[in-house]
Amino acid sequence: MISINGRFLGQPLTGVQRFALELTKALDRRIGSGDLPEALSRARWRLLAPPDVPETGEFRHIALERFGPFSGHLWEQTSLARRAAGDLLVGFGGSGPLLHRRQLVVIHDVTIFRHPEAFSRAYRTTHKLLGFGLTRTARIATVSRFSRGELSAVFGVEPDRIPVIYNATDHFSGLAPDDTILPRLGLEDANFLFMLGTLKPNKNVDFAIRAFDALGKRGWKLVIAGALDRGGVFKAAAPANAENLIFTGRLTDAEIVALERRARAFVFPSLYEGFGIPPLEAMTQGCPVLAADIPAVREACGDAALYFDPRDHGSLEDAMRRIMDAGTDVLGLTEKGRANLARFSWDQSAASLLSVLSEMSAQRR
Repeated sequence: MISINGRFLGQPLTGVQRFALELTKALDRRIGSGDLPEALSRARWRLLAPPDVPETGEFRHIALERFGPFSGHLWEQTSLARRAAGDLLVGFGGSGPLLHRRQLVVIHDVTIFRHPEAFSRAYRTTHKLLGFGLTRTARIATVSRFSRGELSAVFGVEPDRIPVIYNATDHFSGLAPDDTILPRLGLEDANFLFMLGTLKPNKNVDFAIRAFDALGKRGWKLVIAGALDRGGVFKAAAPANAENLIFTGRLTDAEIVALERRARAFVFPSLYEGFGIPPLEAMTQGCPVLAADIPAVREACGDAALYFDPRDHGSLEDAMRRIMDAGTDVLGLTEKGRANLARFSWDQSAASLLSVLSEMSAQRR
């Protein structure tokens, strides 16, 4: 029996949960087609979830089982541990029952160690303990070669023992845009740059706003999507050109797609990432990408982005100015982005995961 930790089904859909959902869907398709390694060809699959997780019709070949009196970490350490005893257990969200010895857990990054200020003390304590515990009792995987090196450095695990299972964005490429977002934001005829933001310090939103403001480009707008409080973004005085900033709040994927199709560029100023999905999502819509020159983003974007130093305002100002002054995509970033996307797909990632699970299954025999 192969059981998947389905706790992610009850969580808000951010990057980690998207990874879990899309990879489980890709596994479901492979199970349905019989495209599995021989060691797993007769395995039964199930998705184990807390009782408060809603019913879903997403999966045809992986049975959803909801059970237990708890939720969250307590559910994982008690109800899930008991139900999955003896199974090969797979967790996509960086956590799982510490005493389960036959388990693969994907840990996406070590942001809590590199940028602890982005998390509450309780969150840091819990996830540090989980990380150190799971790296001693379970097999771990991650989402980039960069994160593999980080996990090895922090937890003392040999890098060769940490498989890489990439994120992907093909789920995003087929979305229909909700173009009604453009008139609602007053962007029908506007020139604008687009970015997604949160208030976590490593996301570096204030830095990007300062660089844009310094350009003083009247008529241009910077559109920032996400759960941002405008008053809470700025660490100092408000920018001089605040009227050129548009804070949208949370948007649907269809609304984001519409904005990426019309934006002159997508700006990704993050200081630290385990992989970096948003730039790749923008590439699926033909949107040129301006990206922070950090290792994980370089690994994800290759030569398909215009890079800048995420600690040097002048570097981002120069990148923005090149896009604004060009008028067209003279750098060929759109075509480079499309070519770069061919390196990633959920089906390829599912194949990588199945290879690891096949190896683990064989070790039991």
